[in-house]
Amino acid sequence: MITYPLSISANWQSTSYISDLSPLEQEWLFEQNSLTAKLKSNSKNFNVKVLSEQLFTLSPEQNLLLNSTAKTAINREVLLLCDNKPMVYAQSWLPKNDSINPLHNMGERPLGDVIFQDPALKRADIEIAYFDDTHLIQQLVTKLNLPEKKLLGRRSVFSLKEYKFLVCEVFLPGAYLYS
Repeated sequence: MITYPLSISANWQSTSYISDLSPLEQEWLFEQNSLTAKLKSNSKNFNVKVLSEQLFTLSPEQNLLLNSTAKTAINREVLLLCDNKPMVYAQSWLPKNDSINPLHNMGERPLGDVIFQDPALKRADIEIAYFDDTHLIQQLVTKLNLPEKKLLGRRSVFSLKEYKFLVCEVFLPGAYLYS
């Protein structure tokens, strides 16, 4: 049984420190625009499956990344599916504040469809991590009946005006960047 949120603790590194990626891996991992749009352009049918959406206490590391004093955030975990095949496991940490936030309670709408429509969106540097066969993310891989393999992920902090949030995406076995 999987307990959400899944830990995606890893040795996150700046893209400048990663040198052993194929051109295809770089194309997907370093994508600055919407990953949702890129996945949609490579499939006939794209959808989002929400695994969990719950209030979560931000860790000191997350507060540091977000440059935030918020205590809690909405932690949203989803699978991004292309032609009914899970391609990406994504987590977002959306800090709670007093105002009504359109990024909270997104349901099955892709976050990328919303945030990349806003011209005020800014993205901090992308960081990359490897997830080996002993990482907890492999529990999800097993549950999805996917072959176990070393996975690649990326994360970055986004900001819309003063609001900052963290998004992490792990490319599952069979994802386009591994082909």
